Amino acid sequence: MRVIFKLPLSLRHELKKPMGKLIRGEIPRPYLEIRDKVSNPLITVGDVVTENILKVGLTPNLAIYDHKTERREYRPDIKTNAIMLTVKNPPGMITLSLLKAIKKAYLLVNRGKNVHIIINGEEDLATIPAVLYAPYNSYVIYGQPREGIVLIKVTHECKRRCAEIMRKMEVVRNGD
Repeated sequence: MRVIFKLPLSLRHELKKPMGKLIRGEIPRPYLEIRDKVSNPLITVGDVVTENILKVGLTPNLAIYDHKTERREYRPDIKTNAIMLTVKNPPGMITLSLLKAIKKAYLLVNRGKNVHIIINGEEDLATIPAVLYAPYNSYVIYGQPREGIVLIKVTHECKRRCAEIMRKMEVVRNGD
């Protein structure tokens, strides 16, 4: 039995609003602006975000990406000695395997390891569980298409918002 959380149409509009502070600008300006404001643990979601965080000299403790940007194939310039995990996750969904991979990644981060989760499918909703499982006061960064990047400092309030979004998602169970 496979459990999948599926994004209903009713939530799509809510998720277009940034979940943290939107930092506007052309690359690399938003990344340079936050470079001295973030500390570890640092989590990135998205290929372009992960690639550009590395280019400004920061190293994400956890990076989640899918080799796509705006639904097009993309091969980011990412060189790392991080532990690599791979999971399947369809667009508009959060699979149980993604949730388990993120939990496992944080256990490894707590032991001083850096982890990259490569998604076969899409990481479009991975920010939600990344925030839910992140330690308080960590930073999660994701891209806001054609606007900039979103910087989230993980607090009780943002975890509550992510939990509420997960509660509103459709739960799909199907056999494997």
